[in-house]
Amino acid sequence: MLRRAPGVIYEVVDGRAVLVDPQGAELVTLNPTGTLIWEALDGPSDAKAIAGRLIADLEGVTEDELRVDVEAFLADLRQQGLIEESERQ
Repeated sequence: MLRRAPGVIYEVVDGRAVLVDPQGAELVTLNPTGTLIWEALDGPSDAKAIAGRLIADLEGVTEDELRVDVEAFLADLRQQGLIEESERQ
């Protein structure tokens, strides 16, 4: 399970989330799909659950393809320190 890292500040502007890392050193702007994934992290979740929640809102992609893309995106966010492991709640 993953969750947003404490201290990450974000705001959605024109459908794109703008994130500030916990150290305040880096600004990250997400595309609309990345923003949907970020917003789906409103509580502990994983790639499969997020893909299941978002598949109805996205066209031209299967749930399996979306899950793979979500996993890669979450790995990138984790590497940047924007999300972290969480205990299942």
